[in-house]
Amino acid sequence: MPNFLFEGREVEAEDGESVLGALLRHGADVGHGCKAGACQSCLLRSSGAVPSSAQNGLDETLIERGAFLSCQAGAGDVCDVERLGREVFPRFQATLQECRRVADEVLFLRFDVPGWSAAPGRFVRMVHPSGTVRPYSLATPAWNPPTEAHFHVRLIEGGEMSQALADSQPGDVVELEGPFGKCSYRLVHGNEPILLIGSGTGLAPLYGIATDALHRGHNGPVHLFHGGRTSASLYFRDELSDLAAKYPGFRTTPCADEDVTGDDLTGSPLDHALREHPDLTGYKVYLCGHPMLVKAAQKKCFLAGANLRDIAADPFVPA
Repeated sequence: MPNFLFEGREVEAEDGESVLGALLRHGADVGHGCKAGACQSCLLRSSGAVPSSAQNGLDETLIERGAFLSCQAGAGDVCDVERLGREVFPRFQATLQECRRVADEVLFLRFDVPGWSAAPGRFVRMVHPSGTVRPYSLATPAWNPPTEAHFHVRLIEGGEMSQALADSQPGDVVELEGPFGKCSYRLVHGNEPILLIGSGTGLAPLYGIATDALHRGHNGPVHLFHGGRTSASLYFRDELSDLAAKYPGFRTTPCADEDVTGDDLTGSPLDHALREHPDLTGYKVYLCGHPMLVKAAQKKCFLAGANLRDIAADPFVPA
């Protein structure tokens, strides 16, 4: 039977068992959620080698520090593991200031986070007092105080975190770990056209990135395509209209698959984006939202001329 060390204590696993499975069977107090590698609640770290398949989808910062998904690692593939200590990834207390629905299935949340600073578009691991952990991207406009953290949270039926957040009241406290990821505006940009394509709450990082670029005086055009299942599911319309009115270089194109109303376009935001921008040579491209959309968009944008180095992607895996 495979054995490994958990914080100095030997854990005996069964053949074919995952690290997480063995720890839970022995009563270890470790976080876990979907057990499918999506929610990242079961992150542990190892000072030794871990299988690359247990690090799929993790941010480079996490990988560099030996973090891995314990639900995806076989017990026989690791030697010693431990929980992520706060000395490795500091946590910040975040106090809820505002919580409101911006669409039937989307919550907007604004937190005050003393000592906090993060570029719009990056993501954090939100830790609820119940112990539930989920990653969320930052939607904070660039001109807001750096101690604010804004999020767009998709309400998932039966979802532990989204339901807990929906029931939250101003004054409630969660913890934020991070930020992680590289999906953010970089100062080296300046004149290049920027194309942002997203679906659902993938708008959150794209909105933050757009405000950051415009606030820093980006000279090139910025075009955001936002898709949803229906026109009614598209949100933040007023905020995007205000952005377009304030910055002539910014445009937004709403797209929906069905029940399309007004000037919204019918179909995929990716298809419409590539129809309007067939040659992406020299573009900076940001992709966020449903994993299938992001994966298809990476390939099609590359084939349309975008350099792989200039394509930043943030797939939202349901958890």
